[in-house]
Amino acid sequence: AIRAAFDWLHSYTLSGVWYLLRRCDYKLRPGREQQYSPDAEYCQKVAYLVKILQETAEYPDTRVLLFLDEMTYRRWPTVSATWSAVNEAAPENVKAGNNQQQRLVGVLNALTGQVTYWQGYKVGRQQLIAFYQQIVDTYPDKECIYIPQDNWSVHKHPDVLNAVAQFPQVELVWLPTYAPWLNPIEKLW
Repeated sequence: AIRAAFDWLHSYTLSGVWYLLRRCDYKLRPGREQQYSPDAEYCQKVAYLVKILQETAEYPDTRVLLFLDEMTYRRWPTVSATWSAVNEAAPENVKAGNNQQQRLVGVLNALTGQVTYWQGYKVGRQQLIAFYQQIVDTYPDKECIYIPQDNWSVHKHPDVLNAVAQFPQVELVWLPTYAPWLNPIEKLW
């Protein structure tokens, strides 16, 4: 990629580019994940998550733990910029007529791996409320439905919280801020 980006490197072999970078004190390093949450209550939230996971495993007939998350996707990849010669004409911008944005909200059952989801153009308050109803309808025999989720503002909107209060078996569990590694449904996306 570096050789292709600079005209003066085109005559270099790949190993030649490698040696040039080494002489300039650059080297290839593995990516590093940041696994740090600034949430002051991180330890307490993780401990509660472990507690309800153990409780769900102990009483699977009456409890269920469902990790919730949303995702946006498009039917076709977005066109991005690329390197080209200065005098080269830019390509015409072609519009894809059916490249609609789609939103997906889903829950992953912590014990069985079952995924329940809703998909549409938008996930707002009404869609989220309807999805909670779908969850309750999917698990009618459960006395307690734990739903760990992130801190997206729509999750905590008064309309959503008032609607969830109508489902006494549902308990919303707030995950620590910026801690996607604690939400297994993230791997599904």
